[in-house]
Amino acid sequence: MFSDITDQLGIDFVHQAGLSDEKQLPETMGAGAALCDLDGDGFLDLYLVQSGPLPVGGARNRVAPNQLWLGDGQGGFRDVTATSGDAAHRGYGMGVACADVNGDEHLDLYVTNLGPDVLLLGDGTGSFQDATESAGIADSRWTAGASFFDADADGDQDLYVTAYLDYDLEDPAYCGERKPGWRSYCHPDRYSGIQDRFWRNLGDGTFEDATISAGLADSHGKGLGVCASDFDGDGDLDLYVANDSVENRLWINSGEGTFTDGTLLAGTGVNGMGLTEAGMGLATGDLDGDGRIDIYVTNFDDESNTLYHNDGDGMFTDITASAGLEAPSRLPVGFGVIAADLDGDLDLDLAVANGHIIDNIQLYNDGKSWAQEALLFQNDGRGHFRDVSSESGALAQTPRVGRGLYAGDLDMDGDLDLVTTENNGRLRVLRNDGPGENPVVLHGLPPQSLVRFHLASGQVLTREVGPQVSYLGATSAIARCNSSEVNKIEITTPGGLTSVHPTPVSPGRYRAGLKAGVLSLQSIP
Repeated sequence: MFSDITDQLGIDFVHQAGLSDEKQLPETMGAGAALCDLDGDGFLDLYLVQSGPLPVGGARNRVAPNQLWLGDGQGGFRDVTATSGDAAHRGYGMGVACADVNGDEHLDLYVTNLGPDVLLLGDGTGSFQDATESAGIADSRWTAGASFFDADADGDQDLYVTAYLDYDLEDPAYCGERKPGWRSYCHPDRYSGIQDRFWRNLGDGTFEDATISAGLADSHGKGLGVCASDFDGDGDLDLYVANDSVENRLWINSGEGTFTDGTLLAGTGVNGMGLTEAGMGLATGDLDGDGRIDIYVTNFDDESNTLYHNDGDGMFTDITASAGLEAPSRLPVGFGVIAADLDGDLDLDLAVANGHIIDNIQLYNDGKSWAQEALLFQNDGRGHFRDVSSESGALAQTPRVGRGLYAGDLDMDGDLDLVTTENNGRLRVLRNDGPGENPVVLHGLPPQSLVRFHLASGQVLTREVGPQVSYLGATSAIARCNSSEVNKIEITTPGGLTSVHPTPVSPGRYRAGLKAGVLSLQSIP
């Protein structure tokens, strides 16, 4: 049960899509956000990506910048955009990824744009410096999703960036009927996809374009989402890319940071009927308690979202219908998605932000709308889901043109709150009004590590360290378990090294340390 507390927090961010009579397709895609601790005080902050009018060129200083809001751990935020340095970037923004890319223990940001991307190095106080040029990263195409991950297990964060479409802003195609008010946004099928890029971190503050040498040359999809996880259980991080209306891709890591295309064998490129879908948002997690990481992809209307069950050894099965997720997701257009324990019952639930890309869709189909209600699915613990959207309070109460959706404990009461962005609309903060939890929360672990919480009951919960990408964004790199009876914790870091904390752990927040196979925990007040 969620309550909208945006007004009382005073957060007034409104995404500006630059909607125009030309129906430029980029207007429909934003906006992303990051929900991470960007000033190092242990509390979650908000970095909000702005877009603006098109074309991109011209006096961008008149465009509203990306915003940074620092959290106080009590659910409150203050706008520090004016003192955030180069984080107040003025591009036509799409999304953002966060990680410590230079090893100084401060989170940095990578912002994708319609136009030049930007790498922002944080100093741990909430101020950032543009290091794009010095880092050797240059990409001025239409990029979308981005994910930092340690591809070669050398301890630093590499970067995969999806590229979307080869799109000409100067000559937008006309789609829809030629009647006043009926011009529509064109389908992505009208445009060619462009190659994704893989940037290898050289460990000295610079990156090299390793797309070709890493085996990723054949990545000309129409990428919107990308996430890294150990999908085949061999200890290294693989990649899953959600492509719009063409085959999704599963890239299997050799263990040395090179990749082969495992899509066809895995069965994750198309749905169970062999059809491509309009992949947009991504969530991963062990949804049925079998210890393996499943994949949930949000798609366009008349397709349904898709749940790929991890069968082991890099093989997957589309179980969307049998899991109870097919029918409720067939009409909406899904974007942001979170797999998280939202009700504190030890399994992962699913929440989805919905919203069409066509603002006049009702002219073509009176059963569809631009603004749409979100969805909330409650897990029964065995990977079967019940649609509880009508019971979710403010989450699904008001139709919105939803895009990003991110989860985190904003007020430190133990349960997970939600932040959702809206295309050409206002950001919303939704407080979880559950009874509150007393979880075990682990900070400081390498991103995308696997954590196994062994409970006194004998149950083992498998959790991924974040970030969860959702749609064009990122959440914090933590792992949490809503149980007061954790008897043992196992951590497997990228590269396959497992460390163990063999004794019971009381609820609370901990900073984790890893050394010689031993996991040490330091309590955080």
